[in-house]
Amino acid sequence: MIGDYLGSPDELNLQVLKEFTETFNFSGMILDNALRTYLETFRLPGESQKIQRILEAFSERFYDQQSSEIFVSKDAVFILCYSLIMLNTDQHNPQVKKKMTEEEFIKNNRAINGGKDLPREYLSELFQSISNKAISLFGQSGQPVEMNPSRWIELINRSRNSEPFIKCDFDHRLGRDMFAAIAGPTVAALSAIFEHSDEDEIINECMQGLISVARIAQYGLQDTLDELLASFCKFTTLLNPYASAEETLYAFSNDLKARMATLAVFTIANNFGHSIKGGWRNIVDCLLKLRRLKLLPQSVVEPEIASTSSSDLQMHTRSDSGVIFPSYESSFDSNCQTSSMMSRFSHFLSMETADDSLTLGGSEFERNLKIIQQCRIGNIFSNSSKLPDDALPNLGRSLIFAAAGKGQKFSTPIEEEETVGFCWDLLISIALANVHRFSTFWPYFHDYLLAVAQFPLFSPVPFVEKAMLGLFKICLKVLSSYQSDKLLEELIFKSINLMWKLDKEILDTCCEYITQSVSKILIEYPANLQSQLGWKSVLQLLSITGRHPETYDQAVETLIMLMSDGFHVSRSNYPFCIDCAFGFIALKNSPLEKNLKLLDLLADSVNLLIQWSKNGYSDPGNNLSIASSTSSSSFEDNSKFNPSNFSMNLFIKLGEALRRTSLARREEIRNHAIVALQRSFTLADELDFTSVSCINCFNLVIFAMVDDLHEKMVEYSRRDNLEREVRSMEGTLKIAMELLTDVFLQFLKPLTENSGFRTFWLGVLRRMDTCMKADLGGYGETTLQELIPDLLRKMITIMKEKQILVQKEGEDLWEITYIQIQWIAPSLKDELFPDEDL
Repeated sequence: MIGDYLGSPDELNLQVLKEFTETFNFSGMILDNALRTYLETFRLPGESQKIQRILEAFSERFYDQQSSEIFVSKDAVFILCYSLIMLNTDQHNPQVKKKMTEEEFIKNNRAINGGKDLPREYLSELFQSISNKAISLFGQSGQPVEMNPSRWIELINRSRNSEPFIKCDFDHRLGRDMFAAIAGPTVAALSAIFEHSDEDEIINECMQGLISVARIAQYGLQDTLDELLASFCKFTTLLNPYASAEETLYAFSNDLKARMATLAVFTIANNFGHSIKGGWRNIVDCLLKLRRLKLLPQSVVEPEIASTSSSDLQMHTRSDSGVIFPSYESSFDSNCQTSSMMSRFSHFLSMETADDSLTLGGSEFERNLKIIQQCRIGNIFSNSSKLPDDALPNLGRSLIFAAAGKGQKFSTPIEEEETVGFCWDLLISIALANVHRFSTFWPYFHDYLLAVAQFPLFSPVPFVEKAMLGLFKICLKVLSSYQSDKLLEELIFKSINLMWKLDKEILDTCCEYITQSVSKILIEYPANLQSQLGWKSVLQLLSITGRHPETYDQAVETLIMLMSDGFHVSRSNYPFCIDCAFGFIALKNSPLEKNLKLLDLLADSVNLLIQWSKNGYSDPGNNLSIASSTSSSSFEDNSKFNPSNFSMNLFIKLGEALRRTSLARREEIRNHAIVALQRSFTLADELDFTSVSCINCFNLVIFAMVDDLHEKMVEYSRRDNLEREVRSMEGTLKIAMELLTDVFLQFLKPLTENSGFRTFWLGVLRRMDTCMKADLGGYGETTLQELIPDLLRKMITIMKEKQILVQKEGEDLWEITYIQIQWIAPSLKDELFPDEDL
């Protein structure tokens, strides 16, 4: 840009070009050296006219300052400059195969000096200089200018010739760009001196300089700050991948620079954390190495105030890794106390003998521990609430990736487990201190968890276990707030579900803790569960983790308490309550008393359906909208938000759960499930069943139950030594057929109003016929033959009384019933159809 500007034809630009060229002192220089010095300061433009104007300005300046009388005019200088540039290209461009000789160069420059030749020796010297060393055009060589003693002296001499100060309108943005340009080389230079110097004064000067760079870089120069942290972390000696723990500890204990660099790393983290991006990875790596060396204080994060509640599931207690989780709302003071941290660091550096300050008294281990205490590592996490919204995810990302093993090398499984747990403890501490803006940073944390799951060599153990323990601590904190937010709840449960689905065995490993957590949620904070995802996750986890003997009682009692009260059972969570209850009932060898209690609660829950239907779907104790409760529920897809359709979908789900329970191995549970289903239908009379909903209930629940029980009974009859099971299943089937009859008569009116009643009635008769003719093989006749005629008599008699089953012209219901009765129970023909001709 400078070259294009200087070569522009505008009058102002020509004046600038002249003033720029006059800043050079070419006295005593041979032409090629002067030309080299000039062209090092900007890139020569590609346009020939611009090159011409620049070379004209150079030629005039060189001519005016020449000490000899070689050139008779500035035109001679100009022509020779062009010739030198062409020679430079000829000699050093690999594409030029035939190189110009010295004689050819001298011949080409004849008579250019006012019609006369330049001295042959002068031209020869120029040729040899260009041929041996190319003119390095700015930005084209790609190589740094060679530094030698003579060039260094030249630069020093030039720096002493200062021009008068010129006041100008300075744009402060230029300062940032200028600092960005010099920051990298500055850090590199100071780091090199810091590394190689042994003088305390110089070391201290370097450290102060590097800290000063950090203080400036915090204002939008994150890359510079990250580079500075990387340099400091190298000097700590903590991140040497080839050193053993003993070697690392020895190097740290006996190297003043390592301890100074460590203090610098955490000083920057404490004061300028808002501007750190990728540098957090190095900081976390140093922190983890210090922990492995057992140099961290017992408590990494100290609580500012004592816990005010003892019911936060020990969230205020110290974790195994020494992190104390805050159980308080963090203050949002924006003053970062930079001055106090910097003064403490300055005091450390300004000791007369810094080495003595680090080695006063105590054992080597105690001295190291004192240095780490000065780092105030815990403040990084306990004061994380003061980090801006865009900075917190950077810290979380480094901790999550470190917990997943990225960049870590573990010598033993125990070390890996402790490190992962420590990282998660720090993440929990950050989350609890920033609950007030949870929705701002946790989506980033969740994305990092997703990224971790896709690591090529990612192992879910022990990452998932520590994650589940930590996420439930955060979940309880979120839900314990009276201002619980549906979005916050969904965010944390998405992460919980992601973790356990990575390793489903974790639900067995951590079953006690998870059961305790979800039970606490359902007992103490049910009103704060605002989302369908939250209810689904909690009840699903309760059902899964409660299957273990050590957790069963607590899990079932929690569900019984929730359903008995009914206040927090809503249209949104009702399906999940059913699934959870069925999961417990289906367990083998589970206590009979609790199973029967759950079945009774399921039957009584129909009262809730009735209440919601009558109240237009206003849930007591729940303020979820209808839209939110139906958007992600597959069984409501066709309900169109109609209260009747909605109630019927929920009722059918309840019926299907009881139907599946009717196939349980234990007879008491099977029979009680049918009794509960009977009670459900009795209560559901107030739900205003339509003809379609009645037939759907029969097809999906009652007919399906009868068919399954009959199939199971026949299956047992074909096996040896199962007579007890056959008779037991036969008894359950008899109860089911009685239920079919009672429900049929209960909803006879809406059933007959359906256009498909004829087909439906044939379905009833077909099942009566199937049961009547059930073949039990070697176990004898079925006692269903005694029951079925009574049930048929009861149904047909009432149908005749209600003028449903009568002979009508154009209808064949009477005729097909008469024919079916002859096949099913011929003994009833004369009783029920006395006037019908044979």
